[in-house]
Amino acid sequence: MIPSFEDYRVIESEGQWCFQVAVVIWPTPHTPELRWTTFRKWKRPPAEPQIARAQAAARINTRFFRTCSLCGELHNVGHMHGPDICQSCAEQHLGVVY
Repeated sequence: MIPSFEDYRVIESEGQWCFQVAVVIWPTPHTPELRWTTFRKWKRPPAEPQIARAQAAARINTRFFRTCSLCGELHNVGHMHGPDICQSCAEQHLGVVY
């Protein structure tokens, strides 16, 4: 699974262009929310190759995404049951109930 465009955004803030990555957080057990974290900054609007490089770097950063050892898919860190098992696989294979 490749993170979608909904996992990234580029915004202008205080005279800089910021590439941000969404991290899923769970303020309550059944209510996920997105927390946007700045990953890269540029002084000028970034070109598509710069954004693509930032996306590729974010995908391999374990602060944002991890690969499930059971299904092999890349997931937002907020959808992981632990460091190496996603929530879906935890439900299917470990009997975890969310």
